[in-house]
Amino acid sequence: MDARYASLDDSPLIAADSLTFSYENSRADSLRVDRLQLPTGSLTVLCGVSGSGKSTFLRLLNGLIPDYYRGDLSGKLRVADLEAGQQSVEDLSVAVASVFQNPANQFFHKMVKHELVFPSENQGKPSQQILAQLSRLTQDFALEGYLERDLFSLSGGEKQRVALLAATMQDTPIIVLDEPTANLDRRGIEQVREHLTDLKAQGKTILMAEHRLDYLRDLADSYLYFDQGRLQRIFSQAEFLGLSDQERCALSLRSIRLPEFKAATGFPFSEGLTVENLQLRAGSQNLSFIPRFSFPAGQITAIIGPNGAGKSTLATYLAGLLDDDDARCELNGSALSAKDRLQKTALVMQEVQLQLFADSVENELKLGNHSSPEERAEILSQLGLEGMEERHPMTLSGGEQQRLLIASQILSDKEIFIFDEPSSGLDYRQMRAVAEVLQDLKRAGRIVILISHDEELLNLTADQLLELTDEQKQIFSEEFIQ
Repeated sequence: MDARYASLDDSPLIAADSLTFSYENSRADSLRVDRLQLPTGSLTVLCGVSGSGKSTFLRLLNGLIPDYYRGDLSGKLRVADLEAGQQSVEDLSVAVASVFQNPANQFFHKMVKHELVFPSENQGKPSQQILAQLSRLTQDFALEGYLERDLFSLSGGEKQRVALLAATMQDTPIIVLDEPTANLDRRGIEQVREHLTDLKAQGKTILMAEHRLDYLRDLADSYLYFDQGRLQRIFSQAEFLGLSDQERCALSLRSIRLPEFKAATGFPFSEGLTVENLQLRAGSQNLSFIPRFSFPAGQITAIIGPNGAGKSTLATYLAGLLDDDDARCELNGSALSAKDRLQKTALVMQEVQLQLFADSVENELKLGNHSSPEERAEILSQLGLEGMEERHPMTLSGGEQQRLLIASQILSDKEIFIFDEPSSGLDYRQMRAVAEVLQDLKRAGRIVILISHDEELLNLTADQLLELTDEQKQIFSEEFIQ
């Protein structure tokens, strides 16, 4: 279906005409936009399946294409008074600020404060003006206590908030966001919503690729639906909100009204993976304390809680990447050292690029296991990656990389599986596929541990919950604390 075109403004800030782009060595167009105009001060959501062209469009807007991604470009894309695809990142930075899908990839400094003031300093703003803006915005984002923190000590959600604040400090007329709430807790999502509302009121033009749609339902002005690299349809707010649940699912779009998440009741203490007397830390900062907790085999235990409470730190401890001399970890009653945990655990981290090593999807699936061709074909089909065997992992979209890492870890056939935000950047259909994979592991009697802020995924999978709180800095569970 051809994209519907309507003239939204006599002088659009962003306009595309017969735009196509294909990455190097790609056999098909990675992006096609027949015609598009977006007015000043609008908030536009790019939605659709993972790998459908959303991030590619944003890369053209901010200059990552052609500076960092090469390929064949034709047609026109005007951004403010500049010709996108012909301009560098530096040229476009006067008009466009960006938040990447993986915010760690855009940081230039080690300390939060230095990262936040860097864009304004580059623009030559007076120091007094920079400091006043920094003070106001850190309050808006509840980041006042983070200015002296090491960026790389932050959680994934905290990094996202810092990246969004840094983009705001740049003070450009256009802001592009690639999955800005992927790893955020509900409180963080509400903060993003409030900030987007303020930016719209200031006349900023916002484009965002997003799968989590519920918080945008009365904020977005239009929705661009992408499929197979093409802008297929433009929805007005009223048209999009008028879609039935069945119609949205057919388009592989997430819900715009989340069902109430009902916490499952905890299971009695049983054999499985047990941790005792564990103090979670980020550098010198104490996070949550775990007196005692068990992760039973044949169940899916979800670890929830606000950003920065220690969820990912707990994952790295359980996987044997961290150790604590005062803590004790057991599997079915036998003590597990860090080395033991490393050998028995498959871990899917938030920053999936750090765990992809091979030169093709097929070779990535073969690493560290003895899987058969049939097993590899089955998991690729289950996760919607069939036909990508010869692709280099770095040419995949963020969602495709996420699913590839999940597939490779499942083929490792370990006893313990830990998934840290496995549905980040995934559409509805792909999120359901990941949920089914987790259920398969559960049915196979594995210990499955899920860290997630994704209410839809939690509703589909979680058997018991472990909640870390930043208020108490400890876990409280009547069933496990005697």
